[in-house]
Amino acid sequence: MIFLYTLLLLLFGALKVVLARRAAGLERKYSRVAGAVLKQANQPAYKMGNGGKIDVGASAKRMLDLGLLVRKRDVLESKCITWRGRADAIGRIVTALRTWKGQKLPYTLGALDVWLVLYLIDRFGVGDIVGPKQALDTVLAWLGQ
Repeated sequence: MIFLYTLLLLLFGALKVVLARRAAGLERKYSRVAGAVLKQANQPAYKMGNGGKIDVGASAKRMLDLGLLVRKRDVLESKCITWRGRADAIGRIVTALRTWKGQKLPYTLGALDVWLVLYLIDRFGVGDIVGPKQALDTVLAWLGQ
């Protein structure tokens, strides 16, 4: 019973750590790209030469680069939100498993343990060795001595 409970906690805890690390990595990438977007958006427009005219090609290239960065930032933001939601959901499951321990755990996992033992006895064909008749004969032999 405790073995299955601990195994579930370890499994979901490891999954939570993996998802949280993925979300943290995406958050770092998002903040890096968002900083680049702000830096590029706040740069002044370039004026080429003494005429005071704005270079249309350079301005268009700047806007295209800014648009590509904004698109990349938006994609990273949506990924970040998705992965953070997944990590939070697994975190809630881990918390629910930890609080479930004293309420329903002994009954549910105890029944699972009994079922698992009976299944393994049947699966590996040792029912002839550890069957009820053999157990009764063993107990009677112990009592008879």
